[in-house]
Parts: sequence; C-alpha cells; structure tokens
Amino acid sequence: MVPVSRSFPPFYYLTHRQMNPPSRTSVNKRMPDFPKQWHVFGLAAFFSMTMSQIVAAPRVWTSADGKSIEAEFVRANAESVTVRRSDGKTYTIPFSRLSPADRQWVDENALVASGQAVYSKLWGENGELWNPEDGTLIDFSRAGYHEGKNDFPSWETGVDVTEFGAVGDGVTDDTEAFRRAIAACPDNRAVFVPNGTYKLMDWLGADRMVDKWVQPMAKNHFVLRGESRQGTVLLLGTGLQEIHPWDQTTGNGRPTSQWSWSGGFLWFQDCTETGVENLTIQGKSTPYGVHWQEPGCNGIYFRNVEHGWVRNVTFVDVDSGVLINSGTFITLEDLIFESTPERPSKSSFEDNEGISGHHAILFGNGSAWCVADGIVFKNRFHHELGINPGANHCVFSNCSGPSLHFDFHTEEDDIPNILFTEIDAGEGDLIWRNNFYGSCSGGVFWNIKGEHLTLPEQKSWVQHSVLAEDRKTLFAGWPERLPNHQEIGRPWFEELDPDRLYPKNIYHAQRKKRLNPE
Repeated sequence: MVPVSRSFPPFYYLTHRQMNPPSRTSVNKRMPDFPKQWHVFGLAAFFSMTMSQIVAAPRVWTSADGKSIEAEFVRANAESVTVRRSDGKTYTIPFSRLSPADRQWVDENALVASGQAVYSKLWGENGELWNPEDGTLIDFSRAGYHEGKNDFPSWETGVDVTEFGAVGDGVTDDTEAFRRAIAACPDNRAVFVPNGTYKLMDWLGADRMVDKWVQPMAKNHFVLRGESRQGTVLLLGTGLQEIHPWDQTTGNGRPTSQWSWSGGFLWFQDCTETGVENLTIQGKSTPYGVHWQEPGCNGIYFRNVEHGWVRNVTFVDVDSGVLINSGTFITLEDLIFESTPERPSKSSFEDNEGISGHHAILFGNGSAWCVADGIVFKNRFHHELGINPGANHCVFSNCSGPSLHFDFHTEEDDIPNILFTEIDAGEGDLIWRNNFYGSCSGGVFWNIKGEHLTLPEQKSWVQHSVLAEDRKTLFAGWPERLPNHQEIGRPWFEELDPDRLYPKNIYHAQRKKRLNPE
C-alpha cells in the first residue's frame, strides 16, 4: 500500500524522502537555461501553487559545487524559483539546481513573504511570543543526537566486513564475519559494508540468553555504514523467536513472544556514540500473520544507549523497525518503511488486514529526548509512531503515511511531553486507535493533517491525576474544528489552517532559535 494522494499546501514541497527527482532532460525542457555559474544538482522540489510576486532582500544562493550568486528572491511556483540580481537581470531556476540549503530557505520563507502565513499566539513569527517557562509550549529543541545538534560524525573506515569473510551474495551466512569486523573496529571509526546482500542468521551486538534476558556485547564509538542505501542490504534470514525462543503471554493471556515488541538483529546496549546509516534492512518476504504472532524479524534495538543515531535507512518487510528502550538523545532521520506486494496481511482478525508489521518506531520505557525526523511510510503497521510509559520529551517530526497511529501505548496517563509536528497522517481516522485511554496530556500536536482527523477522548485532558497546570495538551494547526474556549484542565486550542501555519515544524523552529539565534 502506498500513501494516499492529496493536494499539498502553498509552498510545501515533497523532500527527497518522498519523491524521485525529474530527469535533467524533462527539467530543461520546461525551464530556461540556468546561469553558467550554477551547475545541475540532484533533487527536484515542488510547490503546489504559484506565489504572487514578492521582492526580498538580496541573499547568496549557492549551488551544489559551491558556485554562488547574490540575488533577491522574487517568486516561486510549482517547479522553480525566480531571483533578481542587482543589475536587474532575472533568472528562473529549477529547484533541481538549487542547493539543499536554498530549497529549505524558500520552503521556510516563501509563505511568510507572500503574506499568507498565520501564527500561533504561543510562538509568533520567529519565537518572539514563546515562553517555555509557562509549560504550555515546552522546549523540545534538545531532542536528538548531541542534544539536537545532530552533528553526526563522518568517521573514516576502520574495517571492511569483506576483509573478515563477508560474501554479500544473499545466500552465505555472513553473521560471524560481521561480528568479527565489529569487534575489530577501532574507536571512532566505521564498519564499512560494501554494496551487496548480506544474510544474517543471528543478532549482532548480543551474546546469548542469560536468565531470560540477553547478554549484550557493548561496544562504543562506531558506526555500521553501508556503501549506499539501495545497494547495501542486510537480509534477515530468520526470526529471533526461531533461534532464541522466548515465550510470553499478553495481558489477556494470549501466547506471544518477547520478540513481538523488543529486540533486533542489530542490537546496541549499554553504550554510547553508536549508529547505523546508508543501508537497507530486509526482512523475510513472507506474508505478515497476525498481531502478537510475529517471529521477530526486527531491525534495530537500542537499550540503555545514549547519543545514537539511525539515518538514511530503508526497512522492507520487517516485523519491527527501530525499538528504543531507555534510550536518550537518539536521532532517527530519513527512514523509509515499505513492503513487498505479498507482505500485507489478508487476515481480518484484530484489524490485521493490510498490516505489514507490528511496531515501526517505538520510544520505549524511560526513553527521553529522542526524535524521529523525516519518516516516510509506504505501508502500514499496527503501531507506526509509538511511545511507552515513562518516555518523555520525545519528538515525531515530518512523518507521513497512508494511515498513521499516534500510539500512546499505555493504560495510564504517564507519557508526558511528547511532540507530533508536521505530520501527514493519511486517512487520519486511526490516529488514536491504539490509545487505550485516550492518554495524551502534555502532548503537543502542531501542524497535523489527515483526511478524517478526530480529537482524542476528552478524559485524556480533563481527568488525570496531576495538576492541570503541570501538563497541558496543545493543538495548533488542525484541519478539523477545535473548541474555541481555553480553560484550566483542558488543552490549548488554536484553530489555525495547517496549510498556512508558520512555522510548519515547531521542532525545527525551536532548534533553529536555540542553535542559531539571530
């Protein structure tokens, strides 16, 4: 299943996480030649409607190869931006030839320049109205790797898995070769994985089961780095339940496995400064069964990890994608979830039909200051965006999918201060389905879109055990009608058009204000 098609707001563009760029030929047929000091650059970006002419202050526009031109921003339309140099000459530039920074500038500023933006009373245009001390719009800017700085290391290669016997033919079991390579990798270096399909028949980073838990092989300061996202594939040849059986029961007594909600083939525990990047994790391409019966084809597991990251990774046919338990300052960035055609379940038992996995992303017990940013779902899970009891100050940012769940996975009101911002929930009618008691007090919902969005149960913000002033739920930028009154013990409601709300992503805006104060 792919995300449903819908119109996009003015000046909103699909990033490279969501669309392939048009070819150079097709762009050049539509657009005039670019100034000679610019060179073609990778991605196309799109706006859904043409902006009226606006002239802004001159700025330096930079191409991918470092060439630059100083010019005023004039206007933007569906596929290009027009700028004017000081000599009065104008150029219409395809977005495919703009640097990422320039595309971001247009995306963030065109709406304001056009006079169409609307602003929250809690933020204003540039944060001038923001008071994080009053507890209504709290500060999420420190969520993520290195407290939101996300300055991921560019460590040099320390070892190459092929030097330790990895074959990458999709048939040979490469597990031991990976283990030897990881163990031999020096600190602050990368375990390099060349393009190929590497079959894993057991977990990496864990030793054995001890007293019904796992003995970790803690290793710090390294990254598992693929040569390319599409070319480097880690093939999960089995499930954790098949090689490390761990039977459990659900709360209502149904038989299940511990691996239905925890563990992963890439296991990181009791460590710091570790990451995974630039590769694909491929599960067994067999039909998904039913809820709680997953064999444990899980991708990545962080337990008691501080300062970790997963970026530029695709997950295909996995039971669970990234599970985090008691993790802090972890960034998940630019992830894609998808399934092969035969993967979605055909069983109607417990709403399994069309489902391809259990947990996609879960910020589990005690996790704090973690962020999932730039997540694209092309399939459906029982729980796409999940939070467990005790998690706090975690962020879901710039996420989209066919029918997302905002999964406050608890039976109590014990998950405070979670942010959802710039979310396209697709159909939108299932966002609270797994929310047992409607619990979301302390949640911030900023710029949320969906075809059939509804508010959570009222008891989630009226009847909870803490003082109303301590936890305030906030809705700003919601396409459906919101209550107009503001009362103690109820959320902060601002009925703002999400297509015009500025900033569209409050997490990005808070980080920018803290890290790049003007």
